[in-house]
Amino acid sequence: MMSLTAADVDLVTPIREFFDRRVTSDYHHALLSGGWDPELMAELDDLGWSELTRPENRGGLGIDLTAVAGLIVLVGDRLIPGPLVEQLILPAYLDIPDGSLVAFADPAVTLDWASSIGSVHMESGQIQGTIELVRFGAEADSLVLAVDGPDGPALLLLPGSDPALALTPITSSDPTSQYVRLEIASRTVTDAEILATGTEAATLLRQIRAWFRLLTACEISGIARRMLEKTVEYVAQRQQFGKPVGSFQAVKHIAASMAQAAISMEALCEATVSDISSAEVDFDIEMATWTAKAYAAGAGRQVVEDALQLHGGIGFTTEYDLHWYYRRVLALRTWYGDEHELHALIGSRRLTDGVDR
Repeated sequence: MMSLTAADVDLVTPIREFFDRRVTSDYHHALLSGGWDPELMAELDDLGWSELTRPENRGGLGIDLTAVAGLIVLVGDRLIPGPLVEQLILPAYLDIPDGSLVAFADPAVTLDWASSIGSVHMESGQIQGTIELVRFGAEADSLVLAVDGPDGPALLLLPGSDPALALTPITSSDPTSQYVRLEIASRTVTDAEILATGTEAATLLRQIRAWFRLLTACEISGIARRMLEKTVEYVAQRQQFGKPVGSFQAVKHIAASMAQAAISMEALCEATVSDISSAEVDFDIEMATWTAKAYAAGAGRQVVEDALQLHGGIGFTTEYDLHWYYRRVLALRTWYGDEHELHALIGSRRLTDGVDR
């Protein structure tokens, strides 16, 4: 697992102990069948989850996002449902009400399907439009909405219970998240609901999206490590022809490929977090997070598919935990870009910059 600094250990250890105590096997299976448990999220908030990255001048602890990556690796490892990433990233950049469960309605969760996912437009103080995929939109107390305005992008903060926000649940195979379709026929926006516009909003969006990509990569990394460990344990125990199947050369090769992908992913996530924490002003954070997420998208899928293969028939049963991890990786793989979409962005940036970063 990603190596942790002393500060990281201080954050991760109590949360790991909380998960050990609170998330029993039966409870975990019930969680994954139901999507999430607001009581569990409330207990995490009591431990200070949503206050970790909130700036001190807004009543939080002001911990840098680079210091919480280990928490998201743990979330992936334990496959904990809930809007945990949103509750770390959004309060770090935006003035979110204290104690408010927040969702992010952002059409940029994908670029390849931009024409299908829709957008919301603001003009003369009115917003209208549709976003086809919003994670935890129906459960949120507040909704951060990225919109297109006449002077560029804007970020709005709207109450989740607003009747002008039509939220339609979407059936998903993702075991840890709930999704909705957001439709706004027409709504007047007040000045108090506008968090940022123009250049400021564009900068905030680049930063927020970069962190969604990187922490999503960290979550995939945690899943990959757990799948590697479970698979190595299984092939060491499973007997065939009087020998553990892990002693067969073909199995060893697949397990070694899994280990290479999982360990490389951990190293890349750790290096990216470290680079961002010590970055100079001109450091290309977008490029770094595109790279980390692109690698995690491809390598994460490889690891869970290899795990399925090495588990044989039992790996394809719903009684066994592996399918939950597989489904989560498939959902995270495309969230803010899979390897194909991000490789195109990386190539375009290198061609236009002419700089080998």
